[in-house]
Amino acid sequence: MNAKSITALLALLTVLSTPYLAAAASGNAATLLNGANQMNQEEQDAATMLRSKAGDNQTMITLADTMSGDHKANQEAVKALADSRKITLKDYKKDAAANDQMSKLNGAEFNSAFFAMTVRDHNGAIETFKTARHTFKGDRDVQLYIDQTLPVLKAHLEMVKSMQHASALGSSQNPANNRTSRK
Repeated sequence: MNAKSITALLALLTVLSTPYLAAAASGNAATLLNGANQMNQEEQDAATMLRSKAGDNQTMITLADTMSGDHKANQEAVKALADSRKITLKDYKKDAAANDQMSKLNGAEFNSAFFAMTVRDHNGAIETFKTARHTFKGDRDVQLYIDQTLPVLKAHLEMVKSMQHASALGSSQNPANNRTSRK
């Protein structure tokens, strides 16, 4: 897959995933929690796919496990807050088209698309949560949730940016399959 195809895939992923969390800072706790619910499920799916594509690349495996665990914990917080407010969370809407496109990629192409998608998604989520922090100033429970979520999202973003940078510099991984090259 060439750079043009990867760019088209990333554009499709942006269009399909942005609406869920974008409306979350509207001042409605149900909207915020439903957006976070969608985000957590998407990130857990992305982590599962990353793990399956990681080969023996320990850095990618660690990123996948970290993202999965952190978003599972965040999902528990979302459910607890939603339950305390008697908010019914909407069912997760899996983006089958985007997942199918990503699943067709391997090695360096997958890594590049994954890094770009994750940076974009986490930047968007961070901005949404920053806006929500101001919107929900008087709501201590939502503020606590936001204040616990933002550092995790920022840590994920920094991890991915660091990996993206290191990937651009080259590594001992075979770009075709994320397996250590034998020399």
